[in-house]
Amino acid sequence: MTTTPMIPLVVRARLASGVAHATPWGISLDGLLASEIRENYKAECRTRGTEYEPYDSASEPAPLELPLARCTLAGQDNWHWSATFAWPDGEVAGPHVQYWSSRPDQHALDQLSDGLPALVSERQGRYRARVMPLPLTIASALVWRAVGDPDAVLDLLGGVRTIGRKRSSGHGHILNWTVEEAAADPWASSHLHLDGSLGRTAHAHCLRGHQRVDTGGEGQMGLRPPYMHPATRREVLLPAR
Repeated sequence: MTTTPMIPLVVRARLASGVAHATPWGISLDGLLASEIRENYKAECRTRGTEYEPYDSASEPAPLELPLARCTLAGQDNWHWSATFAWPDGEVAGPHVQYWSSRPDQHALDQLSDGLPALVSERQGRYRARVMPLPLTIASALVWRAVGDPDAVLDLLGGVRTIGRKRSSGHGHILNWTVEEAAADPWASSHLHLDGSLGRTAHAHCLRGHQRVDTGGEGQMGLRPPYMHPATRREVLLPAR
């Protein structure tokens, strides 16, 4: 049985315009790959007419095998996938903020309930009207570093055509993906942005012996996908941006 070699990579998504995301740092590459594997699995279950098990916050999520190497420098329980979060290449200095609004559909609410008041208030309560800010990152591309199987990574990412929040509004549209081999140290490709700052959540043990790495401080955050699940949350060093 042959094992596909894991090599340092640079992954690039060329953008049509800006991308919207909620956290101060970019979208994780391992999270993208895990999400695509999960969606493919759910599609297969629908085709077969079988049920799939949703994530449960009270139990350990089933492990997913990604086409990436694992970093185990912090011990087996604190391992993470060897991939960074997104770095905006060719970024246009901001801030860039758009706004979206929503109002309750009175007709739709009337069809869903037999006990509505004469008018549902748009000023207060659950169905009030909203005007919400949407921070955007305007860049020509998003760039990730990783250690993995380039063909398998590109094959998975080929199905991802949009990224980030408010995708149905045209944000985060991806023109094309490229995955290229990088002449780089595997540790740097697993942890650092192109500018040498910390590019992902990582246990402090991962940075031992590596001086002058800028970070975003310490905090409780997911160490691997699914990042919002309590089982993956650790005390970690946060990305610099």
